[in-house]
Formats: sequence, C-alpha cells, structure tokens
Amino acid sequence: MEFKDQVVLVTGASSGIGQRLAIDLATRGATVIGCGRSQERLQETLLATRRHSPSSAIHRCDVSDPAQVKGMVQKVLADLGKIDILINNAGFGIYKRFIDTPSESIEAILRTNLLGAVYCTKEALPSMVERRSGHIVNISSVAGKIGTPDMASYCATKFALIGLSESLYYELRPLGIHVSVICPGPVRTKFHLLFDELAPMAPAFLVLQADAVSRAVIRAIEKKRFEVILPRWLAWACFIKGMMPDVFRLITYQALRLRSGRGRRGPQT
Repeated sequence: MEFKDQVVLVTGASSGIGQRLAIDLATRGATVIGCGRSQERLQETLLATRRHSPSSAIHRCDVSDPAQVKGMVQKVLADLGKIDILINNAGFGIYKRFIDTPSESIEAILRTNLLGAVYCTKEALPSMVERRSGHIVNISSVAGKIGTPDMASYCATKFALIGLSESLYYELRPLGIHVSVICPGPVRTKFHLLFDELAPMAPAFLVLQADAVSRAVIRAIEKKRFEVILPRWLAWACFIKGMMPDVFRLITYQALRLRSGRGRRGPQT
C-alpha cells in the first residue's frame, strides 16, 4: 500500500516508535505531521521525513493539554484539509510500586497516555466522520493485556486504550472509519531511560526494535486489522491468559517471585 496523498498525524514523533513511523510513512509517500514536546528532537524527525515527503511538517504539542491539541489539529486541517490517519503513540511510564508513586505522577501518565489519545481523537474525528473515511491507530502495549508489577499506572492507561479502541471500532465502522490497536512487548527505545535501575531486563528474544513495530502498524493499516500483539511469543501468552486466566496469573506470580528473588514486598519505611 502506498500512502501518497494521505495525511498522517503521529503523536510522540520525536523519538522511538513514533519517529520510526513518521519516517517509514513518509518513505511510502504520506504527508506526515509529527507532534511531540521536544522541538529539538522533532527537528530531527522533520529532516528525515522531508527527504521523502517535502510537505511533511511538525508541531510542538503536549497532548495532555486539550487546548494545545485543539490548536494543532485545527492548524493541520486548515493547512491540509484533512487527516486520513491518526496514530496515537505518545506515552511514557515509570517503574515504581503504586504505593510509592506520587499522585501527581499517576495523573501525568493518565493525561498523556490515555487522555492524550482521547483529546486527539475527539479533535480529528469530526472531519473523518464528515468525509466517512479515516483510520485511528492507538499504540497500546502487552502491558495493556497482562498486568505488570511496579507499573500499575502505565498498565491502567494501556488497558484503557484497548477498551477505548474496541468501543470506537463498533461506533465508527458503520461510518467508514477503521480502528486499530497495537500491543507491542518491550521495545528498544529511549523509553527505558524513564525507568529506574530496579526495572528487570526483558529476555532478549522478547525485545523488539522500533522498526518492527512500525512495520506492524503499517500492515495493520493496510489490512484494516483491529488488534495486533507482538512478538508472537507474547501473543501466545495473551491467548493463554484469555483461555485460563486464573492459571496464568498463578504461574506468572510464581515466576515473578522467582525472577525478583524478593518475594512479596511490603511498604518501604
């Protein structure tokens, strides 16, 4: 599938999966609008995308701020007339026990990971409905399928994105608008720098590169697939959890205890 004449808005395009997606979609002919909070890193994305798509652009935007999102989407629609594909990718997490995580940090994660997708979708959707055409892609995570200790806030947002996506799938399909949700496992990006030194290292065979996730997203758009879980090993894990949730949780709990070597931890003093 070529994306010529398609306008694609990618949030969190300043690094990692979002940056890779912006470049790959520009290579396929799309006009890519990348947004993020770092103007400097967005400039790197812009240089890379304009090598293939001179009409691509960037917008500095914090998706957790509805006013900034509204202004960005209105500018894109005024300049280009449409948004064919919205990829809600912006997100971050911290690795810390829920009891030790400040409420302010939890709220920041919720605003960016979940409400950021809500704000962007709410602003872009009316023009898609008017044209009866469009595709919304939400980047969730395997952490949105399987709860992960010490990442409760992050998991909550990723679980919520899957529910949001499924509801929108039923609402929007009759209107000609497609919805996809992508659930990657651990990805080798700068994202891990936000975790502290206690974060366990994932087995190498489960760790993805950003370009693999980008290819999966593009295939989902091409084939209009609703849900993609990768890598395959984690897709099987999610399937088994769905079939035998209690057994899965028991085995996972015991495996995590052995892996941490710490057993159950009480509140720190």
